[in-house]
Amino acid sequence: MSSEIKADKWSPASGTSATIGDSGDTYTVPSGVTLDTSSSTLTLPSSVITGQSAKTSLVDADKFLISDSAASGALKYVEKQYLPSGTLIEIAEANVTSNVGSYFFSNVFSSTYDSYFLDLRKLRFASDAGLQMRLLSNSTTGEFSGAYYQYAFYGLDAVNNEERDFGNGDTKFALGRTQDADSSSDGGITGNMYFYNPFANNSSSLNVVGQFAYRDDSNVFNGINFAGNYSGTSARYGFVLFGSQNINQLQATLYGIVK
Repeated sequence: MSSEIKADKWSPASGTSATIGDSGDTYTVPSGVTLDTSSSTLTLPSSVITGQSAKTSLVDADKFLISDSAASGALKYVEKQYLPSGTLIEIAEANVTSNVGSYFFSNVFSSTYDSYFLDLRKLRFASDAGLQMRLLSNSTTGEFSGAYYQYAFYGLDAVNNEERDFGNGDTKFALGRTQDADSSSDGGITGNMYFYNPFANNSSSLNVVGQFAYRDDSNVFNGINFAGNYSGTSARYGFVLFGSQNINQLQATLYGIVK
């Protein structure tokens, strides 16, 4: 049995509220129908949102429904590209608490970002050693080990001695001299590094700059500035941190930098 009701207005009896249909009923709203909520409140079930499929990667044209406070709460949409966002997007987190031979930040560079920032909160070796770095030639653990690395670092120690070294046509970056490992409280190295054009989006070389602090193997505190270049133009997919000893402790985060 079916029927059609046509009316300009439905009103509940005085002092009561109206109910349309029963639980489980389905109502179909034809396309093109609009609902005027300017003088009333529309309550929607949470399943309007929770019943939909989830999207895990947003694009600039994705839209969010908002109530515009500057237009008396009128419903409008805003696109993802106009939402405020941070400039640092977390890509990878390292948390090492026992000995490993090296640590790979694998498959972290892509065409999504031109620049990256490494926050190195602590890296300590099992025994005194210097921190070194190579770039990765694939998305797993392949290393660029050819003589394409140039670097220089310069700084001072706490008793005013220069701390400096360089490499020209080296097979890796050396991020400072030998670092002390005998103290879990202040041994090891801390600092940060920026990677510019690591994925070779334009088939160019890579530049890195950073600042590091550590106690050397004479237990003297050092602070250095570092700059490096990898002159190869193939895509770089990540990097590996290593030294002549096992890594005993590592806390670090890599971020992509939004333009």
